[in-house]
Amino acid sequence: MFKKRTPDPAQKEAFGQVVRTVRNSFGLTQENLAELMNCSVRWLVQVENGESSLNCMDTIRLLAIFELDPAEVAKEVGLHVLVPAGRK
Repeated sequence: MFKKRTPDPAQKEAFGQVVRTVRNSFGLTQENLAELMNCSVRWLVQVENGESSLNCMDTIRLLAIFELDPAEVAKEVGLHVLVPAGRK
């Protein structure tokens, strides 16, 4: 049967740290990023603290805002992504 694929607490925390680090490197406040993502500041704080996680569309929005490479973010967070043969 299918395995439920939800991030574990360590992955949530690691992803939140990535969000915070990248946000800070762009000189954005939580309020600025929340506005760009069309979300509440409270929820963004929960994401950065590893208490909540992004859904698919919010993840894509975040990657686009910061022009992040999904594979690099996955690696940073500790997600093991299988890459088909012939791809780097």
